[in-house]
Amino acid sequence: MAQDGSMQDVTESTAATLPTTQASSPPDKKKRKRTTKNRILSQFTMRSPPWSYIHLQYLTPPGSEAKLDAVTAHLHLTASLAQFLGVHGTAISVDIIKLEGKDVWVRVPNQDSSAVIAAAGGWTSSKGEGWRVKGLSSWDARAMARDSGQDLFHF
Repeated sequence: MAQDGSMQDVTESTAATLPTTQASSPPDKKKRKRTTKNRILSQFTMRSPPWSYIHLQYLTPPGSEAKLDAVTAHLHLTASLAQFLGVHGTAISVDIIKLEGKDVWVRVPNQDSSAVIAAAGGWTSSKGEGWRVKGLSSWDARAMARDSGQDLFHF
């Protein structure tokens, strides 16, 4: 009886130390290979990016052949911000990233992007010049995030 009791103890302890795949699978089936999981070395989430990129198009009245350069674009954007927000608008940092024909890509602080869009989109100079907002993105400097749908009305 003592021999049976010790035999049960050995069997129970052996069953507890075996891996679950070996204990549950019969010996005639192929054993499942264990794969190591990939370890994550670093993980982070950017909840609010520091910059927003805005794609603007410079609009001129029909028949006007106004040339747009970086200084003129910056002056027009500053004028629109001053008209919309006063002195606070002129304090918003606007960086001109690219200038191609009448298209301008600017970088602004993310928290000021809605103010810049509202100011630029609603501004008209005394000569009839203005801005059209063509795109906005917090991640892509090409600012292709929005499509205005203008191509639907061209025949």
